[in-house]
Amino acid sequence: MTAPNDRTHMNRTPCSPANSILEGDLELAVQQQTLKKLTIAETPDGFYVVAQLKWAGNKEWYLTTRRERDQPRLFKDLKRLNDHLKMAYPTDSVEILRNQQLPPQGEPPAPVTAAPQPEKKAKKTTKKGDL
Repeated sequence: MTAPNDRTHMNRTPCSPANSILEGDLELAVQQQTLKKLTIAETPDGFYVVAQLKWAGNKEWYLTTRRERDQPRLFKDLKRLNDHLKMAYPTDSVEILRNQQLPPQGEPPAPVTAAPQPEKKAKKTTKKGDL
């Protein structure tokens, strides 16, 4: 039986461009002191970073790369990840969650299609003498 505060089996929101953050943006959040909490989630494949920002309430932001905005950036080694976090995002504490799964990938963005334009009727032109 798991404790009610046990977050190891939490369902995460799908990772998509709407809730992903790039390293440069996360560094800026640290500089502006808007980083609320950093969480490292351990999976069988590696570790990924989840950030919470003060201005976004409880929304979770996945650290991603520019090429793959719909899946978190995976780190293979916890020590290297911790050293990277200390240098790039110095915070007082980091939460580590074990036995996590990768979040599902978000829905691909719907293709943008132009709305059909109503057809314009050609105006009839007359010569001055035809009136």
